[in-house]
Amino acid sequence: SFEQSLFHNLDGTQQDYVLSSSLTESSMLSYFARLNYKLLDKYLLTATLRADGSSVLAKGNQWGYFPSVAVAWRMKDESFLANVDEVSDLKLRLSYGLSGNSAVSPYQTTGGLSKTMYEFGDVPAYGYRPYSMANLKLKWEKTRVLNFGIDFGFFNNRLSGTVDLYLQHTSDLLLERQIPVVSGFGSVLSNVGETKNKGIEISLSSLNINTKSFQWTTDVMFYANKESIESLYNGKVDDIGNKWFIGHPINVHYDYEKIGIWQNTPEDLAEMEEFNKNGANFKPGDIKIWDNGDKKITEADRKILGSTSPKFIASMVNSISYKGFDFSIFLYASVGAMLNNNIEYLNKPGRANSIVIDYWTPTNPTNAYPRPSVDNASPAYVKSLQYEKADFIRVRNITLGYTLPEKLLKKI
Repeated sequence: SFEQSLFHNLDGTQQDYVLSSSLTESSMLSYFARLNYKLLDKYLLTATLRADGSSVLAKGNQWGYFPSVAVAWRMKDESFLANVDEVSDLKLRLSYGLSGNSAVSPYQTTGGLSKTMYEFGDVPAYGYRPYSMANLKLKWEKTRVLNFGIDFGFFNNRLSGTVDLYLQHTSDLLLERQIPVVSGFGSVLSNVGETKNKGIEISLSSLNINTKSFQWTTDVMFYANKESIESLYNGKVDDIGNKWFIGHPINVHYDYEKIGIWQNTPEDLAEMEEFNKNGANFKPGDIKIWDNGDKKITEADRKILGSTSPKFIASMVNSISYKGFDFSIFLYASVGAMLNNNIEYLNKPGRANSIVIDYWTPTNPTNAYPRPSVDNASPAYVKSLQYEKADFIRVRNITLGYTLPEKLLKKI
């Protein structure tokens, strides 16, 4: 007999040929209203209200309402700055608003089925099983943002830029939360808590040299952000299983920390013996792990090592033109992030034909990498090698060009 899946799932029936099809539908309906008011060309007000309805959220929670208001003051137009030639432009801005996020896959609130092969006697057949847990309470993730900004220009706008300070509060985050696998599922998408972001954004543009044949401009951007989890579904309580910790960013590396290599010295030998009495099996050349002081390496010794997000990023573009030639170079820097580098984990310790590294040996008492293993077995706590600082500065782009003279082009 044929299953009643029709053309939306043609490969769901038993046939001698291969067919495949699917249908996914979602929709969003939005209403938007905005009011602009200007007084004396110096005092500005903008107010908005939007209402969004998304089909991917659970019924009863599909609509979200998001107001915002912004005010600005053009200080340059005030009498006390009107005749100050050094100030070309100056404006203060203040805004507050609410925005929403409905990044949920269609049908995810009601769960889903996955096709699975079964066998009835000697006859293979297709069946279906639940592959994701339903959550009929999913609703909009909401973010409130308070922003204060300054726009400025000096010396006939030879130097101009903006500075923004912001405070962002997000509630009802849409995140995959790990759950006990005895439920039949490893995780469920949920509204799990609140986060806070605060930071600064700065952009500057300068015209350094401006002559008839030579120009040089510089554009600089700086961005710093601090993210922290304020609460979770169970209040201000850490969720170690999901690696979510109150007061820390969402995405962190939580693991054992390598603090060195066990050495063949009287001090290290005595300390190793204390650990080995408590169940460890350390030998000179093994990885030394941070311990909380009880001389036992347990899960209680894991710690937050760093975050996947940088503390700040910066960029600079220098552009130079001389007669028909133009040149630009773009520099980009990121500082404060930590990388999970599994090249360290997979290829360096205990591998035959591995890359040349600073292994520990009795004649090379290094603290960089553990002793090599002749049987290609990984040393204990080898994963602690894979966490690295990810600070970098790089040249993203270099461009050199020449513009042909207009007179030559006319002749051609």
